[in-house]
Amino acid sequence: MPEKNKDFVFETDKGTIEASFDEVKRMVKNGDPDGLFAMGMAYLFGLNIEQDVDKGYEMLESACEKGQTEAMTLLVRLFMSHQYTKMDAQKAVEYSKKGAEDGISDAQLFLGIAYMDGVGVERDYAKAAELFRLSAKQGNSEARNSLAFIYQEGLGVEKDVEKAFKLYKNAATAGNINAQYQTGAYYEDGIGVKKDLKKAIEWYSKAAGNGDTFAMERLGIIYCTGSAELPIDPESSFKWFLDAALGGMLGAMHQVGLDYLEGFGVEKDKEEGMKWLRLAASSGSEESRKVLSHLES
Repeated sequence: MPEKNKDFVFETDKGTIEASFDEVKRMVKNGDPDGLFAMGMAYLFGLNIEQDVDKGYEMLESACEKGQTEAMTLLVRLFMSHQYTKMDAQKAVEYSKKGAEDGISDAQLFLGIAYMDGVGVERDYAKAAELFRLSAKQGNSEARNSLAFIYQEGLGVEKDVEKAFKLYKNAATAGNINAQYQTGAYYEDGIGVKKDLKKAIEWYSKAAGNGDTFAMERLGIIYCTGSAELPIDPESSFKWFLDAALGGMLGAMHQVGLDYLEGFGVEKDKEEGMKWLRLAASSGSEESRKVLSHLES
């Protein structure tokens, strides 16, 4: 009787495989690279088994030795996020190349980043752009974000801000946080698209909602300065500056201090204002130091 509960679903060179935990254990016992990859992930992330990171890495490494490119790509991702340390840039490039040759979108992205930054390989913007395109065609939003930057700066391709905007917006719609910020910036400044402050706020708000402190600060600035189409909104401005300041944005810390001193969008509070200015000054804000020097003298 076939087992009904399938705990694993993974892609192999033989197609999509669905397997139960016991089936994967048998694959591992037989030295099957796909089984090693699946069980390595299970141990690494604690899927249907008690988490054991060391054993997870050990199995993923074994899968890599047997040519399992999904395992290679996963280790590269963990290396790039500083979680896996048993690898150097050259090894990451080697694994990314093998994964890219197998058409793995993340591997194409990682290899593109290596060529763009010149890490572990000679810098080549044209190759980076080609790899980002391949990955983006598979729906990889991070690759679209990176390709947008390539077109924005004209690196290895002819500069095209309209194409950059379309790529950013596409990646933003898919949930990429940096692309959401960039889409807001393009709408705010009218780059590659008609200027639209309301749409800029919409995209900055999405990025800010996902924790982007740069977007929070931009919202604070927009509501602080206002425009013909958007009146000044002190309360909203202070709210966003405070969120950005709590997230460590130096300029926002300075502005929060001024807002408290002036009672802009918040009840006037000199002591709180001085506290924020001192915090900004101690963090490196020369502007805050000047204000404090003037107030204290």
